[in-house]
Amino acid sequence: MEKNIALVCPECNEKFNAYIYTSINVQLDKEMKNKVLSGKLFDMECTHCHAKFHIPYPVLYHDMEKKLLIQFTEEKDLEPVKTILKNANVGEDYTVRIVDNERDWIEKILISDSGLDDRIMELYKLLVLSQYEDADNVSGLYYWNIQNFENPHYVIVLDEKKSDKMHFMPFHLEVYKQVEEVFLSDIKQDYIVDANWAVANTK
Repeated sequence: MEKNIALVCPECNEKFNAYIYTSINVQLDKEMKNKVLSGKLFDMECTHCHAKFHIPYPVLYHDMEKKLLIQFTEEKDLEPVKTILKNANVGEDYTVRIVDNERDWIEKILISDSGLDDRIMELYKLLVLSQYEDADNVSGLYYWNIQNFENPHYVIVLDEKKSDKMHFMPFHLEVYKQVEEVFLSDIKQDYIVDANWAVANTK
């Protein structure tokens, strides 16, 4: 679903209208998925000066084939979002998540596309982080595709805080499966599955 909103250009300060999406169903609009994964969904262009800028906004991603709902929102109060998702017309076999940044949103989709479980992936990344010498200097770990949509190649990307450097490490499926064997039977589904969730589920 989409709606028309009024924006003010940060370059020329003129008002213009733009279409944004409140929800995306990738079976109904297959091209939309590429926009999400490429980061182009939130790209805007001023109709006056043609300045281009990137403005993330709340949107729900829905993949009926994979039975996946991912709500991207920067709202601090998640209770209304949880209520909306709880009342969504989906079965209990759906995976339902809430993320608060665009990169996490895309990562969840990539994990699902790979046939993997984002809960196990967070535990896998926690294991990777525990073996990194300067763990306090890590701002994020992500499962990421570094090639193209047709021939994806997945790695683990590590972001450093101090230098803003990105390190690319191989993703080891056999290690992932070992983590899965240890933890899968004991962990439950949750709306928010991130690094903090992983720490809480290994105590």
